[in-house]
Amino acid sequence: MKDKCNLADRNDTKFSTLLESLENKSPDVIYDAMYALYRAFVPLLSMGELQKPKKIVDQNAAVMCLRDSYIHYVNKLCLFLNHEEPGLQVPSLNILLDLLKIESIYLTTSSGAYYFSNNHFYRIVEGLIDNENFNEHLQTEFIDKYWNKYDDLRFYFLKNAAKIINLATNSGKPKDRSGPISKKKRTNERLDDNKLNNLMENTFSILENLRSMPTDASEIKDFWIGHPTPEIVNKQTSGNNEEEFKDISDEDGGHDMNDKKSHTKSQDKIPPILQLSSHRRVFSDCWLALLKLPMKQESYKKILLIMHKKIIPHMLQPTMLMDYLTESYNAGGAISLLALNGLFTLIHEHNLDYPDFYKKLYNLFDRNLMHVKYRSRFFRLVDLFLSSTHLPVQLVASFIKRMSRLSLTSPPHGIVILIPLIYNLIRRHPSCMVLIHRPYEIKSRTEDGGHINNISEDPYVFDEPDPMNSNAIASSLWELKTLQNHYLPNVATLAKIFQDKFNKPSYNLEDFLDHTYATLFEAETSKKPKKTPALAFEKPNFVFPVCENINNTEQIDAEYQELRNANIMKGWEIFRF
Repeated sequence: MKDKCNLADRNDTKFSTLLESLENKSPDVIYDAMYALYRAFVPLLSMGELQKPKKIVDQNAAVMCLRDSYIHYVNKLCLFLNHEEPGLQVPSLNILLDLLKIESIYLTTSSGAYYFSNNHFYRIVEGLIDNENFNEHLQTEFIDKYWNKYDDLRFYFLKNAAKIINLATNSGKPKDRSGPISKKKRTNERLDDNKLNNLMENTFSILENLRSMPTDASEIKDFWIGHPTPEIVNKQTSGNNEEEFKDISDEDGGHDMNDKKSHTKSQDKIPPILQLSSHRRVFSDCWLALLKLPMKQESYKKILLIMHKKIIPHMLQPTMLMDYLTESYNAGGAISLLALNGLFTLIHEHNLDYPDFYKKLYNLFDRNLMHVKYRSRFFRLVDLFLSSTHLPVQLVASFIKRMSRLSLTSPPHGIVILIPLIYNLIRRHPSCMVLIHRPYEIKSRTEDGGHINNISEDPYVFDEPDPMNSNAIASSLWELKTLQNHYLPNVATLAKIFQDKFNKPSYNLEDFLDHTYATLFEAETSKKPKKTPALAFEKPNFVFPVCENINNTEQIDAEYQELRNANIMKGWEIFRF
């Protein structure tokens, strides 16, 4: 104890000087002071000399001063995560995570049981997601070097991020990082919308880059702190002895294995951090908390884009997303299109009951559909949704007729999607063949008082929102006959497929989904003409037209001079060769 006191007394002044250097405005000075303090604190931390003794009689003023200096140092590093200079943000992150590792390893070895200093890591997570200067450098460093490599860091990040977001949305904002944090005092005033949006954007930028989420328990094997079942286990460790080993940053203790009771449980039981269900639970909690935050339209769309591939497969209970996806599907516009994939995944793989699914899908077919950015994605899904041969013929006929009607006002690159899709649907549902040609009876003039009924009247009700009541099955696809005279030869040729017998195989829709005006134009201009293009319908006897009185050269010269003096050019009619 005497040696410890002497060591603390000798270094107290040096620590104070270095801590004061952290207040300097020069990033270079701060950088040097950060690493100088790091080299000084690491030996003390690894030997446990910064731990708070359990007994008051064992406390030494100098040692406690060093401990306070260390806490102040950690607080400053957390603040530097929000610094405008990336050259200070990244080193601060690396130092904080190194300190987390050293502290946790010491406490694990001392207690004889797995110990993750989660309170220390909570401060790091808070510094990352509640950050106004969360730039690409800091994001890349954390994601590539730590988060996507180590299962324990990913596990506790998801757990802590969910807690921080819930505090911000329910009762308060995350604790100010200028002082030590206490588990009992993590509430404060509610964040304003700007800060909530900032919290959402930062958290989502990390979550969307997740590439290491395990799908099997055997994949949980990489740990920053060390494996949760160390070889050396002190079986005599009791709950009372554990109180001696506390997270330095927290007066309440920072152990998290998810519960202190885990120490006293049988060593044969699999720790929660090694259980796939635990990882899925914290993943679900984090995403469900994030989806409650206000978000920009662009972020909303990004979340829906990755919903079926990166979110739903890893959720503990995917049906928890039902309300979110249902509201998105009912929002209309591009949001509805993007929500389709996730919603269909819940219906198809998780038995979600959505009785109005096809009715809502039918109403998404409007004149704006062919101009949206996600058009290709939408029609891939439509082809999948209408693939079942057990769908009612009236429902399928309504979709076919709706697409046929929209083809009249669609751009060419939209029409080349609709025609193959309609052809495939008719082949798949032969009962809809009656739509191709349906002659109308024309009453005689005498039957109708000398008036012929309007033969162009279509029984299909375009404005009917329910596809089962649109009367499409009584109509015909006269719109496709119109497209056979389209100005673009490719479209006209494609529409003529309905004149032939239906003995051709179905189209591969992928060949048509990615066309644009640019690709159609390139296809037309790259064609090699079989004949020389005609420049006139009659072969002329001259290069340029001239005046009728070609023999009167004096008159032509006079007219030319007159026009020239008047500075008037009258086409080419006065030129002669």
